[in-house]
Amino acid sequence: MNDKDIKDRIAKYRRAHNLSQAEIAERLSISQTAYHKIEKGETSLISEHLSKIANVLDLPEETLVLGYEPGEKKKYEKMIAEKDRKIAELEATLADKNRIIELQDRLLQKI
Repeated sequence: MNDKDIKDRIAKYRRAHNLSQAEIAERLSISQTAYHKIEKGETSLISEHLSKIANVLDLPEETLVLGYEPGEKKKYEKMIAEKDRKIAELEATLADKNRIIELQDRLLQKI
């Protein structure tokens, strides 16, 4: 997660709700220029307005920050757990191969 991802999601959800930057700005009680700067990353005001923007878009803040609905967290946790399991398997395989190489080197030194 980074600011670019957040502002991209804000713009995506704004468009999905068929709202213009001016309409969002009006609901936030800021100028359209100020809102434009938020979406373009030209201001650090995202954190100050994030909860208000989420409210206007009828979304949880987590959706804008994390990129998924809070209810989807388990789905992503399962995906991450599976990837972590695969990484652990690969690391174990690599460790085994390194051990074999080490043993081969020892044997070659004895010859």
